[in-house]
Amino acid sequence: MRSPILVATLSFASSVWGHGYVQQLKIGNEYVQAWNPYKASDHQQKVTRITRAFKDNGPIPDGEFTTSAITCNVGKTAETQNVPVNATAIVPAGTTVQFLWTDWQSDHPGPIMTYLAKCPGSCSKFKADSGNIWVKIQEDGYDATKTPPWASKRLPTVNSTWSATIPKALQNGEYILRHEILGLQRASESGRAQFYPACHQITVTNGGAKTLPQGIALPGNYTLTDRGILLEYRDISSTKPYTPPGKFIYWVRQQ
Repeated sequence: MRSPILVATLSFASSVWGHGYVQQLKIGNEYVQAWNPYKASDHQQKVTRITRAFKDNGPIPDGEFTTSAITCNVGKTAETQNVPVNATAIVPAGTTVQFLWTDWQSDHPGPIMTYLAKCPGSCSKFKADSGNIWVKIQEDGYDATKTPPWASKRLPTVNSTWSATIPKALQNGEYILRHEILGLQRASESGRAQFYPACHQITVTNGGAKTLPQGIALPGNYTLTDRGILLEYRDISSTKPYTPPGKFIYWVRQQ
């Protein structure tokens, strides 16, 4: 019998100095352990983890965000990149999921975004690296009314925690919940924007009849010349707004 949710002991161990990754998800009042790339052994993580493995806390290498690395991050080898896992976390529709990051560098300005992709059956057999299947359910970019204006620079001020809500009307089933930060500190140079994605497998319950509309392809949608990817972030202001990459599905915001 499937446990209502995969619960892990809360841990706030600091990451290896560098960048950051999601170390836990909080679903309702329960904490679920994500992938830890710095554990000595993967054995215990394989038993319960819902997050697909990635190499370390760094970004996708320069220029590679146009490849399959963008789907769920880079693996230690080609064979270990974007490998589906067997577990999912139970998430009732309408629940707000909190993503608990390791220490984040405040000098990495940029947006924070979350996507959903519906698995055609079990997510344990679905790589989600082709087709217009990724639907954005949350984005926070530049907001001149907030301090700091960039979402990722606000992250350290809110306990390194960001949130996205699963639409209440969403159809039940297994989904991949993809959460990422885009660092724009070097984005004025082609191919040097820094993406930090991770994919978490979930099962939505108590939902409605709404199915995800057509989304975007990852890889495919993020390009070297996208205005949300190739830019001088210092030029962004209240009079020169910023639009994050990836199409936003507005019905999701209304759920």
